[in-house]
Amino acid sequence: MKEDFLSYIESRVDGECVFRAKRLPDNVSAFRRRKIKGIFRPNSFIDLQQIVIGANEFPGTRLHPVSVGYNWGLGSKEDLADGSYLVELQKLNTVRKIDTDQGWAIIEPGVTQGELSELLIGTPKMLNITASSAHSSFLGNSLDRGVGLRHQRTEDLVGIEVLLPTGKVIRVGWWPSHVETPVYSHGVGPSLVQFFAQSSFGIITAGVIKLHNRPESTNVVRFNFSRKLLSPAIQLLKKWVANGLSSGVLKIYDTTANSTYGGSDGLYTVHLCVDGLSDDVVQRVSLIKRLCESSQVFTNVTSNPVTEGNYPGPDVIANLVEAAHVGDTSLNDTLLRKTLGAGHTKIDAGGNGWIFFLPLIPFTSDALEMAYQLIDEVHKDTGILCGATINALSGDVIDLVVSIAFKITEKESADALAALNKLHEKFTAKGFIPYRLGVEHAKWASLVTPGEGERCFVRELKQFIDPNNIISNDRYL
Repeated sequence: MKEDFLSYIESRVDGECVFRAKRLPDNVSAFRRRKIKGIFRPNSFIDLQQIVIGANEFPGTRLHPVSVGYNWGLGSKEDLADGSYLVELQKLNTVRKIDTDQGWAIIEPGVTQGELSELLIGTPKMLNITASSAHSSFLGNSLDRGVGLRHQRTEDLVGIEVLLPTGKVIRVGWWPSHVETPVYSHGVGPSLVQFFAQSSFGIITAGVIKLHNRPESTNVVRFNFSRKLLSPAIQLLKKWVANGLSSGVLKIYDTTANSTYGGSDGLYTVHLCVDGLSDDVVQRVSLIKRLCESSQVFTNVTSNPVTEGNYPGPDVIANLVEAAHVGDTSLNDTLLRKTLGAGHTKIDAGGNGWIFFLPLIPFTSDALEMAYQLIDEVHKDTGILCGATINALSGDVIDLVVSIAFKITEKESADALAALNKLHEKFTAKGFIPYRLGVEHAKWASLVTPGEGERCFVRELKQFIDPNNIISNDRYL
């Protein structure tokens, strides 16, 4: 009788790597717990390669890779369907090399943004930080197109190492060589780095990420406005962002998000970073203050110079934003504990629920008014009050982070999922499509892709690269 796949791998790898399990633990979004066939935690690249090569010997085997599994709000470690083997990559956690002169680092999927940011303290380079846990994977979040305080993290990814379903290893994009070359991800010919983002074409085992120059001076300007002044506020902010007054991602927390995260109640709060040469920062901050004061829209205008370890803002959100803008993750988990009542290792096991809906919308007052109208409709329909954080990726596009906080009870969990369904339906009907999807809404990938020809082509590529469908989690296929 042929041995089972778990025993097959167990006999071929050293150390503790194979774990027998039938289901994953609970997840913070209260999504359905999928049945699994087991868990692999490879101790090395060689272990992982053995797992992938071995999967080809067992027809019907599907591997579901995760970095550290902290994809909270979108499914955590869950796969789309039952029956796969979970492959956790947190032990592939080596920072292979850092070059702070040229500005790049080679990291494995288990390397967290906190670990990398600490290595850059006191150097002329810094990291594009997200507001999530310091213990989240930088590479995993980048491959799923997460958004940092500087820009969308796909812009940080310049090269990747891929373990293909055959067991073959390839490197695409820019990698350091024996002679120094400019850090440029596209190379010549087809550009393949983004080809592997949000895909199941292989398992990413390392990436080259671009580090950012640490500005000479950084200042965060904060101010408030009320819901009734949303339209004129957005019109002004769009003009300022489009004309280069701000640095990085402009962030706006609405009234519900402020309450959830520990900011100012009853008002929208804008966090606008200004950085660069010291004299230029002083002049731009002064201009922004004058514009705010003459606008008859914005109130409570303050500004704080920010340096590593010096975050004078008045609340937990302000402190986190200030720290993240200078590449420091030390305050990220303070906000996490305040929001969900648990540290990073206990988020999925606690009684507080959390779901994200992540649409892109135009940076216009009409679009924001419509978005909040839809959120109000969902509240009326389900009783679920959603918060929203506005992240201005440019003068044209907003990443609207809609969050649903709830208690994990049978009723509240069902209401939260119903609210998520309605958000997908209502926003997509208005052309506000999500750029990331949770495990319960993978079907929406086909509904929001502009043309069926593109989807068919992607499926053909998947069939060619992975004919045995070994790599699971086809959320975007």
